[in-house]
Amino acid sequence: MSELAPLERLLPTAPLPYLLGDGEGDKLVLFAQLFTLLTTSPQTAGQFDAFITEGRPGRPVPPHFHAETHETFFVLEGAIRLWIDDQRGNRETRILEAGGFGFVPKDTIHSYRIERTGKIFGVTSAGFTDFFRAVARPTSKPGIPAEAEFHIPAPEVFGAEGAKHDVHFVQGYELFD
Repeated sequence: MSELAPLERLLPTAPLPYLLGDGEGDKLVLFAQLFTLLTTSPQTAGQFDAFITEGRPGRPVPPHFHAETHETFFVLEGAIRLWIDDQRGNRETRILEAGGFGFVPKDTIHSYRIERTGKIFGVTSAGFTDFFRAVARPTSKPGIPAEAEFHIPAPEVFGAEGAKHDVHFVQGYELFD
């Protein structure tokens, strides 16, 4: 049986000091990954969002870009493959292992795939995690979700919420080596 539950909001709704222990934060399951929100726009007065992503090897995230959002990938454990394409001739893909870092400025097509089970620390422009809240399923359970807990949003919901939250999917874009 799934241990998914309504979102237990641990984060304050205003910029107030707070501390979180390991695994604490607002937890959401999207596909086969757990996103733990550590701080978001309400806590940072609209400055930035920060979160942890945990998962096992699987499929790449659909290629997309953000018109207003900058995004970082700092690998804490395991490894990911990150694809970046600034649409001006700068295209690169690399496997980032623990300690590896990637910066994706706005308007850069990108995708990632977890290559080895692990954790990624991400920081984005404020409001980005509203997309996760809109399409993911809340859970109270820490750690990588079991297969029965995976959450695959309906494509029409995923696309519509992406458009609302600065996640612009690039149909037909082929990832490269």
